Amino acid sequence: MKTVITQAGEFVREVEISPIAALTESFHVQFKSQLRSAKNPDEWQCNFSLILKRNELRELKVLIDQALCLEAEQ
Repeated sequence: MKTVITQAGEFVREVEISPIAALTESFHVQFKSQLRSAKNPDEWQCNFSLILKRNELRELKVLIDQALCLEAEQ
Protein backbone atom coordinates (compact mmCIF):
# COMPACT_ATOMS: atom_id res chain seq x y z
CA MET A 1 0.00 0.00 0.00
CA LYS A 2 1.25 3.47 -0.81
CA THR A 3 -0.04 6.99 -0.86
CA VAL A 4 1.19 10.46 -1.69
CA ILE A 5 1.47 12.45 1.56
CA THR A 6 2.96 15.67 0.17
CA GLN A 7 2.45 17.41 -3.12
CA ALA A 8 3.84 20.93 -3.39
CA GLY A 9 4.51 22.25 -6.86
CA GLU A 10 7.20 20.08 -8.46
CA PHE A 11 7.84 18.10 -5.25
CA VAL A 12 6.05 14.86 -4.35
CA ARG A 13 6.54 12.59 -1.32
CA GLU A 14 4.95 9.18 -0.88
CA VAL A 15 5.00 6.53 1.80
CA GLU A 16 4.68 2.82 1.15
CA ILE A 17 3.99 0.07 3.70
CA SER A 18 4.50 -3.53 2.59
CA PRO A 19 4.36 -6.79 4.53
CA ILE A 20 7.59 -8.79 4.51
CA ALA A 21 6.76 -12.40 3.70
CA ALA A 22 10.06 -13.77 5.05
CA LEU A 23 9.68 -12.00 8.41
CA THR A 24 6.50 -12.89 10.25
CA GLU A 25 4.46 -9.90 11.43
CA SER A 26 6.96 -7.45 9.88
CA PHE A 27 6.45 -4.51 7.54
CA HIS A 28 8.75 -2.42 5.39
CA VAL A 29 7.96 1.31 5.63
CA GLN A 30 9.57 3.51 3.00
CA PHE A 31 9.39 7.24 2.30
CA LYS A 32 10.32 8.39 -1.23
CA SER A 33 10.37 11.74 -2.99
CA GLN A 34 10.33 12.96 -6.54
CA LEU A 35 11.29 16.35 -7.90
CA ARG A 36 9.62 16.81 -11.26
CA SER A 37 11.91 19.70 -12.21
CA ALA A 38 15.05 17.61 -11.60
CA LYS A 39 17.41 16.38 -14.32
CA ASN A 40 15.62 13.01 -14.21
CA PRO A 41 12.03 13.92 -13.28
CA ASP A 42 10.79 10.31 -13.28
CA GLU A 43 13.35 9.18 -10.71
CA TRP A 44 12.22 8.57 -7.12
CA GLN A 45 14.67 9.05 -4.25
CA CYS A 46 14.49 6.91 -1.11
CA ASN A 47 14.42 9.32 1.84
CA PHE A 48 13.91 6.94 4.73
CA SER A 49 13.21 3.25 5.20
CA LEU A 50 12.62 1.02 8.21
CA ILE A 51 11.25 -2.35 9.23
CA LEU A 52 8.61 -2.53 11.95
CA LYS A 53 6.87 -5.41 13.66
CA ARG A 54 3.06 -5.30 13.63
CA ASN A 55 2.90 -4.02 17.23
CA GLU A 56 5.47 -1.30 16.46
CA LEU A 57 3.45 -0.18 13.44
CA ARG A 58 0.38 0.01 15.68
CA GLU A 59 2.33 2.14 18.17
CA LEU A 60 3.23 4.51 15.34
CA LYS A 61 -0.45 4.69 14.37
CA VAL A 62 -1.39 5.51 17.98
CA LEU A 63 1.19 8.30 18.04
CA ILE A 64 -0.10 9.78 14.78
CA ASP A 65 -3.70 9.56 16.01
CA GLN A 66 -2.73 11.32 19.26
CA ALA A 67 -0.96 14.10 17.36
CA LEU A 68 -4.01 14.61 15.14
CA CYS A 69 -6.32 14.74 18.17
CA LEU A 70 -4.11 17.37 19.84
CA GLU A 71 -4.14 19.42 16.68
CA ALA A 72 -7.94 19.24 16.46
CA GLU A 73 -8.27 20.51 20.06
CA GLN A 74 -6.19 23.63 19.38
